[in-house]
Amino acid sequence: MNKYFIVCGIAAFMAFTGCSTKSNEKAEAVDAVTVEEVTKPVVAVAPVATDGKVIELEDASLIAPGVNVEQLTVIDFNAVWCGPCRQLTPVLEEMAAKYAGKVTFISVDVDKFGELFEAYNLGSSIPAVLFLRPDGKSEKYIGTQNLLPASSFEAVIESNLK
Repeated sequence: MNKYFIVCGIAAFMAFTGCSTKSNEKAEAVDAVTVEEVTKPVVAVAPVATDGKVIELEDASLIAPGVNVEQLTVIDFNAVWCGPCRQLTPVLEEMAAKYAGKVTFISVDVDKFGELFEAYNLGSSIPAVLFLRPDGKSEKYIGTQNLLPASSFEAVIESNLK
């Protein structure tokens, strides 16, 4: 009976700590926030969404490190098999509708664009959400702890719009 509780406890812990992008690596149980200057030369101008929808990335060069953004851009690195990523998806859609014309939301499937995920040096855990500001600064959040519930995500957006 004790083994049953231990197995259930371990399974619950793993479900709430996030997903690793590499199955043989230990998932980082980190909800880190970092603000840093983007010092790489401007490669391109990121797309701007004004329709209140999340853009599904199809061309990694559009948001490669060093890209210039015209407005706050939120990049969600995720995978379809990741439970915490699926929890974050409806919140992203809600925020995209609420901040239509002010904030661009881009969804990046790490199974398709793993090199882009690595280029941003986000570690090995998803979801990873990157906030790119027009002033060249960025913030990154690993996991969902600081982004869920929706009110927490909205607070992060508001702090980046100032």
